[in-house]
Amino acid sequence: MQRYAWLFPIIFIFHDMEEIIGLGAWLRKNRTLIQEKYPFFLRTYKDFSTEGFALAVAEELVLCIALSAAALYTDSELIWYLWLGAFIGCDLHFLIHIGQSLLIRKYIPALLTSIICLPVSTYVIYRSVCELPCDMPFMAVTALAGCIMVGVNLRAAQKLIGWFTRKMELPPLI
Repeated sequence: MQRYAWLFPIIFIFHDMEEIIGLGAWLRKNRTLIQEKYPFFLRTYKDFSTEGFALAVAEELVLCIALSAAALYTDSELIWYLWLGAFIGCDLHFLIHIGQSLLIRKYIPALLTSIICLPVSTYVIYRSVCELPCDMPFMAVTALAGCIMVGVNLRAAQKLIGWFTRKMELPPLI
């Protein structure tokens, strides 16, 4: 398991750099398409700025690093299972981006790195499941808890983006 610990934050930041770099320009370029076909996205991104988005990514990266370090240095089964669940949540995030791109039939920032990272992270998750002690009920519950942590933090990160954008009086992405 130790050999996989740092792959989670590395894969995460590799993917999120594509989003930070490309999301604002892509949203501005595709504003009409979004307004016509997917107006609910406008509500989601109305208070987002590139700086706010980067702050949220930094917060998520700190959590990825902390969870990976805790798993590596405590070698606690519970922490490894939470790490696994968070990594699964990240993997699902890649699938969502691929689905978004298929839905709108267009490249979105995050698609390329999702396609690159999905097989790698899925393999790491598979190998981790094979290497962890096989207490399936405990693994399932703690992995689910890790996934839920990712979802809750994602929602909190979105609120952080909006708060920071408004507080700093930054121009929104769209």
